[in-house]
Amino acid sequence: MNIVSEKIKSCYNSLPTAERNVADYVLKNKDDLFQYPIKELANKSGTTQAAWTRFAQAIGYNGLKDLKNAYYSEANTSLQQADKGGPKIAFKDVNEYTSLQSIVDNIWATSVQAIQTTYRLFDAGTIDEVVNKIINAKQIQVFGVGTASLAAYDLYCKLCRIHYNVVFNHDHHMNMMTCSQIGPSDVAIFFCDNSKNKEIMQIFNIAKEKGGTTVAITKLGNNPLTTGCDHVLFTTSPEIDKKSGITSSRFAQLFMVDTLYTAIANRDYSRIHKYLKDSYEVFNETGRD
Repeated sequence: MNIVSEKIKSCYNSLPTAERNVADYVLKNKDDLFQYPIKELANKSGTTQAAWTRFAQAIGYNGLKDLKNAYYSEANTSLQQADKGGPKIAFKDVNEYTSLQSIVDNIWATSVQAIQTTYRLFDAGTIDEVVNKIINAKQIQVFGVGTASLAAYDLYCKLCRIHYNVVFNHDHHMNMMTCSQIGPSDVAIFFCDNSKNKEIMQIFNIAKEKGGTTVAITKLGNNPLTTGCDHVLFTTSPEIDKKSGITSSRFAQLFMVDTLYTAIANRDYSRIHKYLKDSYEVFNETGRD
């Protein structure tokens, strides 16, 4: 998966006309970035040098040079994966597999790529801010619907283990009730595969209105959830036919959960190490993992 192209597509509709023209050119002619200086690129695309600079900044890069470096790095990574026989994804629905081996191969490939591409979207600054907000929160409320609720529940369990004041419910009405009690010193975390999910957006709007810090863990893209949240941690995964159900996105979300939890425990270790020890001893005594 080309992360640079994904960033361009996700921001495309929000770009001004000149920057959108640059985006169209880059998506069709990315090799030109390495062959021509910015002045000639501007002429070829019918735009200006300033538009190229603004475009690069709009999709998260410092400038055209930074954008070129990102494309170059991705090209090298793709070549290395190809040389090593990296995962190759077949976009099939569940009824199209011809053998058990092909099922295993494709699940492996999509799962590996989900984690790899999410890793490449990693934003240390945003993670750092979210970790600080969670550590200092009066209460953390975690929300997720459908498949996304699995990752939400996993984060809830992990934060419970280190004695954080955290709330999670499967029931939508309970979520609305607890969310109505959120205050400015609380954090609301939303796991979401689809920003069009009415239940998640309803809860999000309540949390926003109450002034709590909002965090989205969701797919790359511009939508009401990502543009409205205070902090967004992007996950991404290969898209398989909708009839198959969501599988690889779960791995991407759990990868983010483990990253958040480990960073929180690491930073707050002097306070939480007792709870880690106590829970380990309880489970060890009962013979459980």
